[in-house]
Amino acid sequence: MKVPSDKDFTYAMTPLKMLSWPVGTWPLQEYDIFSGIRAIIAISFLLLMLMVMQMELYLDISDAKKNLDALILINCSILSLSKIIRFRIQPDSLILNFVSAVKDYNELKDQEKRVIMRRHAYMGRLVSASMIFSSYIGSTLYMTIPMMAGDKEKDIVNVTKESTTDYPIPSECVIALIQLPDNLYFMVFIIEYLMLLFTSTGNLGSDTLFLGIIFHLCGQVEILKLEFSKLGNENERTMERFVVLIKRHVYLLNLAKMLNETISTILAVQLFSSCVLICITGFQLILDLSVGNIVMTIKEFIILNAMLVQLFAYSYVGEYLKLQMEGVGDSLYFCSWYDIPTSITKDIIYVIMRSQDPVFLKAGRFFIVNMETYMSIVKTSMSYLSVLRVMVNA
Repeated sequence: MKVPSDKDFTYAMTPLKMLSWPVGTWPLQEYDIFSGIRAIIAISFLLLMLMVMQMELYLDISDAKKNLDALILINCSILSLSKIIRFRIQPDSLILNFVSAVKDYNELKDQEKRVIMRRHAYMGRLVSASMIFSSYIGSTLYMTIPMMAGDKEKDIVNVTKESTTDYPIPSECVIALIQLPDNLYFMVFIIEYLMLLFTSTGNLGSDTLFLGIIFHLCGQVEILKLEFSKLGNENERTMERFVVLIKRHVYLLNLAKMLNETISTILAVQLFSSCVLICITGFQLILDLSVGNIVMTIKEFIILNAMLVQLFAYSYVGEYLKLQMEGVGDSLYFCSWYDIPTSITKDIIYVIMRSQDPVFLKAGRFFIVNMETYMSIVKTSMSYLSVLRVMVNA
């Protein structure tokens, strides 16, 4: 398959490649030893993150704020690890979808269709930029908080500690346990920041890869709707054209099904984790506001914003995919079907009936992900957060 080099393909796919190539999950790459090394490096950093966080929780249970940070990082690391492994070990569905996208761009000649694809590429870039910007800002804040907060953020509970050095992630007890020399502080600082970056890239970077191809699929469905709406205006070879469009519809439905199967299990974990993380981060935000800690409040607010943006992106894409697939039936209903031979109009009814069977983005193959789901999770999280707040005030 020849990869197009035109500006439309570059505009749509470059952000997705930039975020997935470093962790070895870019579907159009050669799956050779070099891509495997990139994936292994990313997985190694994430496993190191999990190990350090779990040891820190085990070694020190006295600092509630630090333990809450550790729980957030553990959840994010698990999500990132599961997405990288899933997209790397079983990439067939993603590869088929991206190869189909390459073919779509190679065959792109009509200006009207180009505008549709460009608009959906822009939507994918907008979602990607929002998610990654908030994620990397959160990672950078974890790195800079020790320097900005200074002595206020140092541990004053356990006075027996030999070192009060702050690190980007909660790891003071682990560093003390292995008796790492103080002159290696900068190296530890860089390694922990890389752990945060791989966690962000593996988590939200994998999301942008998936959401970007979903937007492309929705663009192809909109082009299909445009073709269906023109059926009544074609006087010759209408039957052949109709058969081609039906096959295209079935093909797009199969692509959507494959993408749904790829993300289904991960999305179930994602929704549960989002609910828990929103509660934890919101609880931290309330505690920091109550003591007037401005630096930590800003950090928690940006992290909470990243989680809400991630949840909103999946919900919006799920809703948009459903509406686009349902619109196929509407486009056929409003076409000039009265100018089409009777043998074809009978088949139109079956296409309309098929389009009324919604195509949902599902978590665990049973939990529908749409805007209603987003509101439900936010409401549930806020309810749990209210209970936690009352317990603290009591």
